[in-house]
Amino acid sequence: MYKIGMILLSCLLMVSCYNQTPESYLTMGNYQNSDEGIGFDEDLEIELPRTAEPPPPPPPIFTLEKGSKIIKNGSMKFEVSQLKLAKNKIDAILNKYDGYYEQEEYSSHKNRNSYSLQLKIPHAKFDSLVNVLEEGIGKLNTKNISAKDVTEEYVDLNIRLENNLAYLNQYKEILKKAKSIKEILEVQEKIRNIEEEIDRKKGRLKFLDDKVKYSTLNLEIIKLIKSEISDKPNFIDRIVNAFNNGIQEVLNLVIEMVSLWPFIILIMLMFFGRKSIMNFYRKNTPIGKL
Repeated sequence: MYKIGMILLSCLLMVSCYNQTPESYLTMGNYQNSDEGIGFDEDLEIELPRTAEPPPPPPPIFTLEKGSKIIKNGSMKFEVSQLKLAKNKIDAILNKYDGYYEQEEYSSHKNRNSYSLQLKIPHAKFDSLVNVLEEGIGKLNTKNISAKDVTEEYVDLNIRLENNLAYLNQYKEILKKAKSIKEILEVQEKIRNIEEEIDRKKGRLKFLDDKVKYSTLNLEIIKLIKSEISDKPNFIDRIVNAFNNGIQEVLNLVIEMVSLWPFIILIMLMFFGRKSIMNFYRKNTPIGKL
């Protein structure tokens, strides 16, 4: 009888342990008793409380084939004979290929006039537009086209985003079961951090989508202004140039003298009136009176 009683007691203990509720697990496993209340376990991000329902299945793995997300950029520089005509051609081509100007700048210098243009073109039409420009704008001086595959980064960001969203939903469920102010504040802080991380990943994904959707082409068209350079002058031309330079120097001297006319008049008055000045000086000095 004693053995039978011990066997029954053991069975009752096993059944009571098996029938623990999720709330008892939440209290015993992931929360700890303290003077202020039930403490929050920092490992909740990894080890979440069990529930009566089976846990949700993990999110499907986000996949893309390599080369699905390509960012294309380029730069081209043309020398043209008619700047305005070349600019009008680019306007028409850009409109035909559903692109737009992100930046447009005109500059004028002594030896050249130019347009610096930043074009945004749909990714699928980028190569065709580059070929049309290369054939019909002018003399191509430089060309540089680059492509960057961001598929791996794009897939990684999506997987991390899906994990963050799954964690966010789980923490919101935990928040519903929180009982003390401390528990609520700690879970809310976790939720805030996850939401900030989600916003960052969404922003980066949007940036990559925009870069992939529209390619960038920096375009410069230049019209050179050629100045006429005469040959070295011969002997007769040099004499003529020297004579002309001499005349120019004389004219410059006359102009300078004219600008000094008050001083010239004063000197002339002193020269022609020197006798009168000397007589006046002699009469009005003691030596002159003697």
